[in-house]
Amino acid sequence: MSRTCCEDLPTLNFAVRSPNSFLANRLFDRLSRIAPRRSSVAVAPVKKLTHPKRVKGSGSCSALKFSMKLFVIVSFFIFMISSVYALGVTPARTTVDFEPGLKRSIGYEAITSGTDTNLVISAQGELAEYISIPAPSVNVPTGVGSKAMSYNIDLPDKLSPGLHTADVFILEVPSGPEISEANVRATIAVVTQLYVYVPYPGKYANAQMKIVSSNRGEDVAFIFPVVSAGEFDLTSVRANVDIFNKLDEKVASFDTDSIAVPSGTKKEIVHTWNADVPIGEYRVAATLIYDEGTLSLEGIFSVGSRDLELEDVSVNGFSLGQIAKLEMLVENKWSESITGAHINTKIMNERGDIVSEFDSASYDIDPLSKQTFVSYWDTAGVRVGTYETKVSINYGDASSVKNLQFQVEDDELTIIGLGYVISAEGGDGGGNTLMMVLIIMVGLLILINILWFFFFRRKMK
Repeated sequence: MSRTCCEDLPTLNFAVRSPNSFLANRLFDRLSRIAPRRSSVAVAPVKKLTHPKRVKGSGSCSALKFSMKLFVIVSFFIFMISSVYALGVTPARTTVDFEPGLKRSIGYEAITSGTDTNLVISAQGELAEYISIPAPSVNVPTGVGSKAMSYNIDLPDKLSPGLHTADVFILEVPSGPEISEANVRATIAVVTQLYVYVPYPGKYANAQMKIVSSNRGEDVAFIFPVVSAGEFDLTSVRANVDIFNKLDEKVASFDTDSIAVPSGTKKEIVHTWNADVPIGEYRVAATLIYDEGTLSLEGIFSVGSRDLELEDVSVNGFSLGQIAKLEMLVENKWSESITGAHINTKIMNERGDIVSEFDSASYDIDPLSKQTFVSYWDTAGVRVGTYETKVSINYGDASSVKNLQFQVEDDELTIIGLGYVISAEGGDGGGNTLMMVLIIMVGLLILINILWFFFFRRKMK
C-alpha cells in the first residue's frame, strides 16, 4: 500500500529580504561619517575662543545639519521596514512510497508578504526528470498572501532500493524588464523536497543508536529507532549491547527486549542500564539482530560530567588594606586529567560594580583528585562591608561558577556560600602576640637608653 507523507515545516528555507538593501549599505556608510562631525562641534568653541559669535553660529548650523541628516536616515529606515518582502513554502518535504509507474499530483503552497510577486518554479536533483510543472511561472498579486500550486510526478517502473530525492525551487524574480544591481541582490528562493522510498527486497532494517548519558548510579538510556525498509515485516528485532571503558575492558553486556516492525514503518527499542561504574567516558558496541540479518552500531556516552567543583576557600592573616592570599580547593570529578585550569574572581559592591578582579595561576588537576589554587587580592581601597563575589573556574571551553559573599572587616574576612561559613581573622594569634612583645621590648630598650644618657650627662656635670 502506498502512502504520501507531508512534513509541514513552514519555516524551512523561509527567506526575508529588503529591495533597498543596496541603498541601505550606502546609507550605513554615510551615517558612519556623520558622527565624527558631531563630536567636532563640541570641541570647536574651545579652540576658537577669539571669535565666540562665529563659533556659536557654526555649531548651531552643524547641529541643524546633523538633525536634518538624522531625520532623513530615520525616514529612510521606516520606508525600508515597510518594504521588507518574505517568501516561504509549505510543506517543506513530501515523502512517497515507491510504486512502479506511479503518477501523482503533489500540492504545496507558496507564502508571500502580500505584495505583487513573480515566481518561477523549477525542479532539480536525482528525480527531476520525473517531475513536470504545469505552471513554471506564477504571479501572486498584491493583497494575496499565498498561492496554492502543484507539480506532477511520473515515476519509472524501477528504481534502486533506498532513498531518492528531488528539490522543487520557488524563485522570486524582479517584476520589471530590467534587472538592476539591487534587484539581483534581492532575489530569493525557497525549496520544497520530494522523498521517494524504494523498499529493499525481502526483509531489511535501517537503524540508529542514541544514548542519553547520566550521572553515576543513575540510568543511561539506549534508544534504537528501527525502520523496516524491506518488502516484508520484521517479526523480531532486538539489540545486543557491550560497554567498554577507556582501557577497552568490557564492563557490562545486555540484550534488549524484542519488538516487531511492520514493513514501511518505524518503531523504537528503548532500554535503560544503571551506571554503577566509575565516572568517565564509555564506548558502546551494539548489534541489531533482526529476522534475516544483523546491523552493527557504535557510540560513546559519559557517566558523570567533566566538572571542576570549588570545595573550600581559606585565607590566613587577613588585614584590610594589605594583599590577602586566598587558597581555593578545587576537586576534579572527571576520570581524566584537566589541564590549564585557572580561577577568576570578581568582587562586586551593592550596585554590581566590580571593586576587584584577580586571577590565579594555571594548574593541572589529576583524575578524581583535588588541587589548591592560590590567588592574591590587593585590598587597598576596599572598604568594610559585604561584597557579592563570583568565582569562575575556567578550563578549556568550559567554566564552573560559584557565587559567594565576602564579609569584610578590618582584621577579618568571612566567606559565605559554600554551605558553611569560613572566618579568617587577621594574622595568626601567636604571630600578633609575638609582634606586640617585640615592639614593647624595643620601646623599653629605647627608653632605658635615653634615661641612661641623661643620668650620665648630669653625673658628669
